[in-house]
Amino acid sequence: MIKVLEKPAVDELLYTCVEGDTLNSIAQKFNISPDDIIRNNPLFSGVYAGCMLWLTDIGRRKIVVQPMQTLYDIASTYNVPVDRLIKINNLKSTKIFVGMQLKID
Repeated sequence: MIKVLEKPAVDELLYTCVEGDTLNSIAQKFNISPDDIIRNNPLFSGVYAGCMLWLTDIGRRKIVVQPMQTLYDIASTYNVPVDRLIKINNLKSTKIFVGMQLKID
């Protein structure tokens, strides 16, 4: 059985950076990739306290990897190319683990 996490009601978020934020810490906090943050903010020049960033990736549907499930199974079930799953989830290979959350669109 595949658990699908519901899409949040908000598709976009304007985030105001605080002291100590980094591109990677913001990406982790909102479960999006640093590349997506940069892509969503064409004038991006770095993270500093007070800067504002559009985080539009948070509305993506996600699944929780179940036992015996492979990336190929997930790609087939959701009709998404494996390379796309690898890219949007910042995976280094096709190896996934039970309990891992993956973006599927």
